[in-house]
Amino acid sequence: MSINHVVPGHGPPIGERVRQLAETWLRDDRAGDQLLTGRAFFAVYSWYLWSSRQGADHDAACAQYVAASYDAIGGGDGWHAMLRERAACESCWDTYRLENIGLCTGCMRYTCYACDAHGSCAGEIV
Repeated sequence: MSINHVVPGHGPPIGERVRQLAETWLRDDRAGDQLLTGRAFFAVYSWYLWSSRQGADHDAACAQYVAASYDAIGGGDGWHAMLRERAACESCWDTYRLENIGLCTGCMRYTCYACDAHGSCAGEIV
């Protein structure tokens, strides 16, 4: 069963959601079906890179979980292929490559940098 449905949501901050996923993944002997793919992976990996640049100190479980998910999508080749995919801004509906669009970590909406709007959501655009 895929866990990609756990990342989206208006619950705890994304860091806490990822921490919970990582702990479950470790407890379940690093089950491959618990790794992230698609939009959930894009959100988590973008958040992870963004928060690392902001000075966040991620715990080992989180780092291992994100690295394993990265490897599962094909590593660098998979990540670069994902960045070339297209998505629509969910405010103005213009389309962009994923490398040129942001994603809100709270409501999980794609948002172009011209709109930069995600309502009253407490998430960050990554």
